[in-house]
Amino acid sequence: MKEIQFLHMADLHLDSPFIGLSTLPQPLFSAIQESTFQSLERITTVAIKEAVDFVLIAGDIYDSEDQSVRAQARFAKEMKRLEAANIPVFMIHGNHDFIEKHKEKLALPSNVHVFSEQVEVMSYKTVTGVSVNIYGFSYNERHIRSSRVGEYKIQGDADFHIALLHGSEVSSSEEHDVYAPFRVQEISKKGFDYWALGHIHKRQLLAESPSIYYPGNIQGRNRKESGEKGASIITLSEASTTIDFIGTSPIIWEEAVITLPENSEINAFYRETTKLLESYQGRSHSYFLHIIVKMENKQKIDTNDWLQMLQEEVEITDNTFVWVHKLTTEITNQSNSQTWYESHLAGEEIKHSFETLQDESAFYQAVEALYLESGVSRYLDDLSEIDRDRLLQDALMELGKTLAEVEGDDK
Repeated sequence: MKEIQFLHMADLHLDSPFIGLSTLPQPLFSAIQESTFQSLERITTVAIKEAVDFVLIAGDIYDSEDQSVRAQARFAKEMKRLEAANIPVFMIHGNHDFIEKHKEKLALPSNVHVFSEQVEVMSYKTVTGVSVNIYGFSYNERHIRSSRVGEYKIQGDADFHIALLHGSEVSSSEEHDVYAPFRVQEISKKGFDYWALGHIHKRQLLAESPSIYYPGNIQGRNRKESGEKGASIITLSEASTTIDFIGTSPIIWEEAVITLPENSEINAFYRETTKLLESYQGRSHSYFLHIIVKMENKQKIDTNDWLQMLQEEVEITDNTFVWVHKLTTEITNQSNSQTWYESHLAGEEIKHSFETLQDESAFYQAVEALYLESGVSRYLDDLSEIDRDRLLQDALMELGKTLAEVEGDDK
């Protein structure tokens, strides 16, 4: 039975500026700036160790169209390592690193094959004689509003046909469908054996037959990109498809919850946070932690004061660290409930606003100013329905917490 094995990665975002983290202590800021490069180095090592047939990169190799020479050189270095191991690379550019023909770039080694702005096919035969046709295109501008799916057409009689696509599923809002929109049902019927997707930073399998898969980005860059990141090794045969995720990100964004019993005093909070941070010692990764403290509403914690204390105590051990970047409280007997506002004086207004913003168009209308601000919009990721709901729930929780504190002070 014919079989191939390849590595699929996407959204490397090399040279990410991490502007929002620039106030970190210098050693930590340097570590996060280096993290995407470290993850790429580890992915390259995995590809060589596993002796994959080839590597696929589904767009956004760089964080912007203006790639620094340093980032280009670091990427080329890893491609040369793959070249030395006789591993070819097939890659496309995405919306962040779209092709600008007037700009000169460092040359990549001969094993790297870059798709043009037109959907094209590249053929490859593995050392075992299995033939593969790989299809794809690179962005030549930041936004591609029209679907390119119709241009993907099976050619020839290769053993396997694989499609590379940097894009997102069609949503209910045309104004947000600007990244080569597609429908899963449509691409499922194109006859390809595997769809290697890029653009969405969360690892997810959209369909199984054929496999339509986002490997996620290779390094989380903010709290929304939580969990371990990396690449995936795909084993594709005539009978089945197996996807094995390989974690390579040196830094992990994570949430941790502390639940304080009723009438807990300040020492209990200190003891629980200390125990939590000690549990991260000796791990091979660094962490950016968001600590969520669940407590009764009559308890009060100055989160800013505690956060400053926890950050001052950070230590770098064996090149790893645990940095508490955020500390929030949840009031277990009030704000955790969606209906806490029903007994509040402004309950009807709060309920109306919350329900209105659950509508997608109303939500984006409320935050439209952010997306229209050029200095900000480029750092805003697309929000899924789950993301929007989480933001609204968080806002409702924060409102409840703030009202409880303010009204408690007035008593």
